[in-house]
Amino acid sequence: MRASFTAALAIVIAAALGGARPAAADEPCNPVDRLNFVCGPLNSEDLVQVPGTTWIIASGMDGGAAGQRGSLHWIDSVDKTWAILFPDGNPQMRWDKATYGDCPGPPDLSTFSAHGINLRPGAGGTDTLYVVNHGGRESIEVFALDMRGSAPAVIWTGCAVMPPHTWPNAVAPLPDGGFVVTDMFDPQDPKVSAELAAGADTGAVYEWHPHKGFALLPGSRMSGNNGIEVSPDGKWVYVAAWGGKAVVRLARDGGAAPRRDVLPAGFLVDNLRRAPDGTLVVAGQNVPASDVFACFRSPAPRCTQPWRLARWDVKAMKLQPLASQPGNPEFGDATVGLQIGSDMFVGTFRGDRVAYFSLK
Repeated sequence: MRASFTAALAIVIAAALGGARPAAADEPCNPVDRLNFVCGPLNSEDLVQVPGTTWIIASGMDGGAAGQRGSLHWIDSVDKTWAILFPDGNPQMRWDKATYGDCPGPPDLSTFSAHGINLRPGAGGTDTLYVVNHGGRESIEVFALDMRGSAPAVIWTGCAVMPPHTWPNAVAPLPDGGFVVTDMFDPQDPKVSAELAAGADTGAVYEWHPHKGFALLPGSRMSGNNGIEVSPDGKWVYVAAWGGKAVVRLARDGGAAPRRDVLPAGFLVDNLRRAPDGTLVVAGQNVPASDVFACFRSPAPRCTQPWRLARWDVKAMKLQPLASQPGNPEFGDATVGLQIGSDMFVGTFRGDRVAYFSLK
């Protein structure tokens, strides 16, 4: 096992120097059950497809084999190569002070830790990438994603530092500008683990707009607010209530008591990701919350516990099972499911690979 992770780290170093590497070049990367793997990317807690392409952007949290710094990665979903996207050997910064004037400056690259991510489609080969960062500050870091070269590239353009007593988890762009972000809990609350395990309300959703900052979204108090997506018209916010083992459809109508529909999921719901048919793919861990906390806090290079995927019809408020895995020594504790064509890519908060399997 130790040799395996040494090899995985060698892949990361090579990628950071600019070389994309095939998944199985330097370590065994064999299929397990129905799962195949892109081996090398560390702690890819969230995945998003670049619109109109076969490229995947993957987050990378710190912890385990990643040490005290995380990264962003790109993955080619066709040939299964990957590389570190940020911070690479020559990170680019171009601070947009007109939009992000309240940002105190670029992130600390020595502690950067990428958690939830999302994209706003742009024009001319450039999109906007939003990244939840826990390194040195609790913030949303904003990047220009340049797709005009042979591989994705990013330029840091600004940030929004979260309000005090919040721990951001996931982010989604709003069609009218700005974004929404989930606050999972108060990191200074000594009872938060027990509260989440009991399904008590611990978090909320915040909206951010340029020159206005953050505002609490009415009706968004939930247990462990986690993944988030927004309807194309911006009228609905879809939230994973991790501690409550549920998904929530919340009206974004500006009222003090907006409509809120709750659908039990039966597992710890993590990230949400839109599928080609307009439904949301729901991923999460199929174990008690205490088991997830134990691995998250440990130095373990991999978390190996059971997980589930489901498909959420947000209009009919129905969940359809997609996959249920017992977890194994190679991969577990899934956090996100990203469908590209007939393939489903799956990330985890602690591991040295991204899993994928066929939906056929």
